[in-house]
Amino acid sequence: MKVRHSESLILIWQLARLEAGRLRAATIEPNHLLLALCKSVDLDLLVLVSKDAPNRDEVLEELLREVRRLRTIFKTVGLDARSFRHALRSRSGSGDWNEAVEPTSSLHRSPAAKQVFAEAGHLAELSGLTVFPVQLLCALLANEDRLRDGLLRELGVEPERLRQAVQREILPAGKRLPPGQN
Repeated sequence: MKVRHSESLILIWQLARLEAGRLRAATIEPNHLLLALCKSVDLDLLVLVSKDAPNRDEVLEELLREVRRLRTIFKTVGLDARSFRHALRSRSGSGDWNEAVEPTSSLHRSPAAKQVFAEAGHLAELSGLTVFPVQLLCALLANEDRLRDGLLRELGVEPERLRQAVQREILPAGKRLPPGQN
């Protein structure tokens, strides 16, 4: 069966597109997804969904629930998402993106970002068929990234502790992902 992208995952994707545009990147990369996950916990979600949307209540309920899951994970490991986001953004640098092109209409996911989405989809199959931001975070953390892990350590967060906190959130009690899946 095919997995479905949740409304909250689509929000993360849109935020990643904005982050990539801000950094003048040619494509959405995994670190743009991580920036978006960190940004989501600081947003006023109520203003993001049109008051005229027919399913506003359901969408808001999901957004609030899923962003709360991210906040809980970050709080559990002592990660200040805003400080991490600013540090990651400042060290990610600018790309060669042409400023004349509108970022929200032209940016697509890189092969690496598509792979992260695929891995998140596999994780979603363990608990249902809908991909949520927490599965995307788990997939991101499964891939080695020295910049990300170094910044986490600078902020007093052990990357493995963050990985474990995410796994506890998405897997049934007592379960762990097999080696190689995170």
